[in-house]
Amino acid sequence: MRLIDVPGVGAKLNERLAAHYGDEDSALEALLRGDVAGLQGMRGMSQRQAVALVQRARGAVYSVKPTDFLVTEEAVRIYDSLMELLTSQAHTDRAREKLATYFPSSSRNMVDENRRFAESAITSASLLAGCDLSVHLSRIKPLRKEAAARVRNRAVAVDSPSAIRALKERGVDRAIDVHLVESLRELRDLAQGYDRVTLLGGSIDSFALPEIEEAESDEDWYLVPERVLRRYQENGPILEAMVEAAEVLAESKVASFEGLDDLSERLARLKVDEDPELLRLDRIIAEAEGRVAEAVGWGNAELKKRMERFSLTLAGDDLLSALGRGGDLRDVFKSRMGETFNEVLKEARDMASTDLEMKGAERASLEEIIPQEVRYPLEEDREALIRFVQEVRKRAEAKRLNSLRDLARELAGRWSFVEALHEELLEFDVGYSLGTFALERGLLMPTFAEEGCVGFIEGRNLFLQDPEPVSYSVGPTGLVEAEERTAILSGVNSGGKTTLLELVAQVVILAHMGFPVPAAACRITIFDSLYYFGKSRGTLGAGAFEATMRKFSVLAGGGRKIVLADELEAITEPGASAKIIASLLDELSRGGSVAIFVSHLAEDVARFSEEDLRIDGIDALGLDEDGELIVDRTPVYYRLAKSTPELIIERLARTSEGEEREFYSRLLSKFR
Repeated sequence: MRLIDVPGVGAKLNERLAAHYGDEDSALEALLRGDVAGLQGMRGMSQRQAVALVQRARGAVYSVKPTDFLVTEEAVRIYDSLMELLTSQAHTDRAREKLATYFPSSSRNMVDENRRFAESAITSASLLAGCDLSVHLSRIKPLRKEAAARVRNRAVAVDSPSAIRALKERGVDRAIDVHLVESLRELRDLAQGYDRVTLLGGSIDSFALPEIEEAESDEDWYLVPERVLRRYQENGPILEAMVEAAEVLAESKVASFEGLDDLSERLARLKVDEDPELLRLDRIIAEAEGRVAEAVGWGNAELKKRMERFSLTLAGDDLLSALGRGGDLRDVFKSRMGETFNEVLKEARDMASTDLEMKGAERASLEEIIPQEVRYPLEEDREALIRFVQEVRKRAEAKRLNSLRDLARELAGRWSFVEALHEELLEFDVGYSLGTFALERGLLMPTFAEEGCVGFIEGRNLFLQDPEPVSYSVGPTGLVEAEERTAILSGVNSGGKTTLLELVAQVVILAHMGFPVPAAACRITIFDSLYYFGKSRGTLGAGAFEATMRKFSVLAGGGRKIVLADELEAITEPGASAKIIASLLDELSRGGSVAIFVSHLAEDVARFSEEDLRIDGIDALGLDEDGELIVDRTPVYYRLAKSTPELIIERLARTSEGEEREFYSRLLSKFR
């Protein structure tokens, strides 16, 4: 099989697919594995188109088409409704997309392959019953691949054009500035514009430049660790959900993941609060100027207060000293007030250092920032303050960078494992979603029979909230004694005939997808096609009637069909309708197909039929206390269910008043 063999893939689309996936073989492999998400990455390819393309590719493997089995619009409608129910059970976009690619077919090989997948899915879901795996899977989204924010305060210097080309090919220059330097002077000039410069290459001796570090590695984790860590940080919640989901699977013995504990430990480090020492240094950087200003302001206020309480009396020697050659009253003032100034300056520095949790040399730096000079008002040394903040910033950057590098080095080689784990969990959810869907609704696998038949015990219509279980069989299923392949289903209005017909369609469609069906037991034949004819909305005109009859003409052809029809008599006059229905049933009986027709004209149809027709009925048993019909919705074989006007009139007589009640009572007496 080649890519061009897929129905709908012409030369142009073949070329686009090959270009998108690299070559034709890869494109075909992607179609066969159901890569709906990847297909949507192609320009102009919608999800609906991608699903259809995958379906056609899978069908081509088994020589069937997605449109072969479901012949009528009503059959397609029921299939679409079933798929909406099923995909709503999925926890991830991958599961929703891939489940949507399954379709019913007449290929036993395709049905069996899907059946093995479904059986495995139910087994896994059973082992995981009661766990919170669904919660974790629903949090797994596509991995983000956003680029890391550009590093502005560091740069990488290289000493050769080939080295800079290599870094640019890896995209390093998109994350951090990369410069070519050819001399020590160029390197020194470069260092003035950054907090840190990493030199890659050995042709320049940077020993004399302490602000330059020589690279220990040219890998991303060393040069720009943010680029490595960004992928993990941006996908933090997704990675957490992945690990938790994988741990549940491992604990349940459903799957094993070598290296999961190692990844979990490393991811835990990403969540650890930042180094307390880094937080302290960052606080100094952010608040040093303000704290120093507060300390100086307090010192000036304190000096003023003390000086206002202080009086100075000069002795004769002090006065002579101040008046003598080279004398200065400031020296006298220092000798008398020096102790007070020292006390205030010490308290001001202590205040600033305590607020900022300064240590050792940092506290000593305050003596330069707030000078010891006896003067008023006190003033901080702005240049010393700027030098101090720059020094702290460099220390913080060095410590932060080393921490980032350690973590990035540990995680650098783990991303391929993350991607593989992500893919495995998404693929697991495809089956797990089907399995949970089956378990929650009590679905079971059908068994297949050779002779044309369909039957089930305690079937439940999936489109109803709280359906009443119903059992029914047509053909030699072995579930009941009745073995006729065609049947007319009669019964009261609102008795459940249409609901039962819809249930049969659900069972047929799911069984031909290889999926479990909503019944306690089921036996069915692999049919070539399903025809479902819903209720007509009134008598048709001549032209519309002719068009409708053309649709029914296909039933006369070969092949094993299953035909479900709901009140076809509405298409034309009752007498003609009975003849048409009888003829259709005769054709189907002779061709070996299976048919169930819902009709209020069962007796007339049987009279016009050339074959023996089975008539089954859904009877009303009476009225309940609220005047509602009591109906056993499981049909009774070989019984014509009469309509129940007597029960309906009795209900009207109970619920009406006055003259209306008298009217209905008189009518009711006619039945007794």
